[in-house]
Amino acid sequence: MGTRAAAFTAKIKNLQEVQMRLLQNSVPLPQGHEIANSLKYFSTTLLGVLKDVPGQPLIMMKSRENDAERLALFPSLDYKGLYSTLLNFLDIVSLIPNGLYDFGKAFITTLCSLVPFLERELIDTLPYLVSSTLSTFPVSLVEDVLDVLCWHLLPFTVSNMNHPIDNCVLPEEASEFLKRNNYAANSSSAILMMVFQFVKDNSAIHRKITECLMGLKEDIAKDMLCVTAHGTPSARAPAANLLFYYWPTLNPTLLDRKNVLSKFNSSPTWSPPRCCNPECNTGKDAVKICLDHTVALLHRPDVPPPSFYCNKCYLLLVRKSNSAKAHEFFEDINHPVTDVDMNCENKNCRSADKTAIGWCFAKECTTYNANKPMRLCSQCNKIRHNTRRGADHVVHLAIQVKNRVNNPRGRGFTGFLFCFSRHGRWRPRLRTTSSRPSSACSRRPCHSGPAGLGITRNPIAERSR
Repeated sequence: MGTRAAAFTAKIKNLQEVQMRLLQNSVPLPQGHEIANSLKYFSTTLLGVLKDVPGQPLIMMKSRENDAERLALFPSLDYKGLYSTLLNFLDIVSLIPNGLYDFGKAFITTLCSLVPFLERELIDTLPYLVSSTLSTFPVSLVEDVLDVLCWHLLPFTVSNMNHPIDNCVLPEEASEFLKRNNYAANSSSAILMMVFQFVKDNSAIHRKITECLMGLKEDIAKDMLCVTAHGTPSARAPAANLLFYYWPTLNPTLLDRKNVLSKFNSSPTWSPPRCCNPECNTGKDAVKICLDHTVALLHRPDVPPPSFYCNKCYLLLVRKSNSAKAHEFFEDINHPVTDVDMNCENKNCRSADKTAIGWCFAKECTTYNANKPMRLCSQCNKIRHNTRRGADHVVHLAIQVKNRVNNPRGRGFTGFLFCFSRHGRWRPRLRTTSSRPSSACSRRPCHSGPAGLGITRNPIAERSR
């Protein structure tokens, strides 16, 4: 054990020497593929250690109360030193002369291999840091970065803070103390803005990160409003488009809703991961994610867990395990939203008014809708989400803004409306016979929003001017 720890620390020092050579411009400069070979040692070592670890560290990562028990499972290696060294590379990526793709691929693999060994405070910072690599890594690594965010980081760091874990409804004053705030959840708006800004003209990627966060936290609409109101110019348009797509009731008229929905319903969306079983010949999309690291490393020893399986391979693995608790290591995964229905998608809906008022992303509801998020009417929403069941489901209802100055969502919505007025098309008024000289203040925005939104009127923004 001492020999392995010493070798691990020595390899970290070698990486730090490589960083100094890049900073000092020492010839010959380290190449991207050379650094990738050095990083491969760490990913191989970490996955080898993880394979022999007892217990279920990935499942323990879902709960913060189990962090001390999870960290006690691992041997004593300099995991924090490797974490700091990897982060230092993000500041000097532009100094690597070539082989940036090989370096980026190895960097992502090493970081994913390191995640189960880190403390909670460090894990919570990773979604934001990984998102920032979109500005420096090659475009060919965009899919890999999004996969890391959606499958390896966000599900273990962002949780539904509006409800306690024990699936019960407590008084409002008591539930305030149980809301679990963390760095990853607070940085979700920044993550969205970076994805929208650096991944241009790719609605599939935009929808993938949005639906991933929609499945984890209920106040994602506030983050979308924040990006639309205060984000960079290139990030505002995708955020506004998706806001009106997933919350179609924001559009007051039926024609406006059809324009936005038809645009996205006909555009390509993201694809769920494929089955990881090498013996699977179906080539189907995965429906289960496996949190048992031994199963994942058995099929793909060089790929960090978790792994994904189709329904056929999932049933086969459960039968082979000969354990009554084997199914507990598998979770359902949501498939992409292909179209937004304005009516309730509950097949047993008996409501007179079947108009959908919101989404449910909880696995207990999506299993009845082919693993897709379900649109529910008011009556079905009350039946499925009450004090008896579904209190911890991630539900997105219509956006309601309170007219209060100290309401952060209200401020975001106000900025959102002003953003529309700033990006609207301007046209001068007709000249009048008034003797007052014309000024720039005599111009008003026409009732048209950003291109692609299908918004024809914005009377609130006009009144605010």
